[in-house]
Amino acid sequence: MRKARRTAEMQHEPGNPMPYPQFGYPQPNVNTHSDPSMYMAGPQAGIYNPAAQAPLSPNYYPQQGMPFMPVGGGNEQNNFSMPTQFLQNPVMANMAMQYGHSLMGQGKEALDRELNKYVSTSRIKYYFSVDTAYVAKKLALLVFPFTHRDWSVKYNPDEPVQPRYELNAPDLYIPAMAFVTYLLIGGVSLGIQERFSPEGLGIQASTALIWALLEVLVIWVTLYLMNIQTKLTSFDILAFSSYKYVGMIVAVIASFIMPSAYHLALIYVSAATMFFLIRSLKVQILPESSRDAYGENNASFSGEGSKRRTYLLLFMGGLQPLMMWWLTRQLARP
Repeated sequence: MRKARRTAEMQHEPGNPMPYPQFGYPQPNVNTHSDPSMYMAGPQAGIYNPAAQAPLSPNYYPQQGMPFMPVGGGNEQNNFSMPTQFLQNPVMANMAMQYGHSLMGQGKEALDRELNKYVSTSRIKYYFSVDTAYVAKKLALLVFPFTHRDWSVKYNPDEPVQPRYELNAPDLYIPAMAFVTYLLIGGVSLGIQERFSPEGLGIQASTALIWALLEVLVIWVTLYLMNIQTKLTSFDILAFSSYKYVGMIVAVIASFIMPSAYHLALIYVSAATMFFLIRSLKVQILPESSRDAYGENNASFSGEGSKRRTYLLLFMGGLQPLMMWWLTRQLARP
């Protein structure tokens, strides 16, 4: 008994700590660590807390073991205020604006360069060079073309005169606006008949667009197969063949006033559109003189060559009434 007691006393002396049986920590001498905060409270009362030996750092959470993140103040607040200070600096703001304008300019140049590979942007701008006076006169010419006398188009040595300076020049502004108005009027007509639906309006738009592109393609292929050389471009053909939407709008609106007036209005606008197209294209496809569009003598204008051009002109003119009836038959009020 004395030997066992002596052994226990030696183990409790400083320098000979007894291993902690639960966690393997050496149990300190009670005399050495007399601070009660060194030990845990609650169910684990009397268990030594090693974290209490070192003073707690203000930047450390002893409970979670995570670095302390100060709230408010410090470098983080300065970092958040840097964009505001940057924008408030006039020199830096001007530099940022100049850099943004430079990027926009480079993007526009790249876009124009890619578009010019397929379509000339300057050529497209020519077809939209119109003003209010030209639009009013051209609409009157499309609806009442029978009194017009001079159908020739004046040309500069370099390029054709812009549409706003020449009434007989083709443009794409009126066809584009007439196409959109045709869709809107069609939606109103279907709404009056209680047949309107977004899907139906989408089908109407896609159908009209497909037929317009198909018409241009057929005319272009016919020109190629008949070996007819003219100054007409694809945009010219698209413009002349799309003027019929103005007459189609008139026919559909006439059906709002009186349903039986649709057929009478359609007959008149079809005749007006066909007359306008034939007289406008005659100076392009069938010149009056024996000289072709390029100013050179060409024997093909007499005989078989002249007949081919006449047939093409009649085909393009006669196609307009058929297309006008096909695209408005479902929209007019019965």
